[in-house]
Amino acid sequence: MLMLSAAVGIVTGCLPLPAAFHPGHEIRITLDRPDAKEVIFLSSLNRYEPVLMNKTFWGTWEIILPQDKAFEYFFRVDGSPYTPECRLRQEDDWGGRQCIYSPGIQEP
Repeated sequence: MLMLSAAVGIVTGCLPLPAAFHPGHEIRITLDRPDAKEVIFLSSLNRYEPVLMNKTFWGTWEIILPQDKAFEYFFRVDGSPYTPECRLRQEDDWGGRQCIYSPGIQEP
C-alpha cells in the first residue's frame, strides 16, 4: 500500500485537511478521525445522500470519487455534522459550512 501511495503521487495539506489529489481520474477524500465509530460523507454529487466511508487500517476514513466534477461536501461523524478546515468553503442555507472541491485546485 505504501508503494501505491507513492506511485499515484498523493499531495496532502496540513492535517486535518480532508482532500488528497490523485493525478488521473479520481480523488480520495480522507478524514483523520481514528476515534470515530462511523463517518458519513454527504455531497452535492448525489444530492446529499449519506454514503458510509471506509475506515482504513491506520484509522483514517476514506472515499474515492471522480476527479473531474466540482462538488460541495461535509461529514457526519458519529451522528454530528462536521466540516474540517478546507481551503475552499461556503456557508450553506441552514447556517452550516461546506468544503468545496474544484477540479484542478489542490489543497495547500
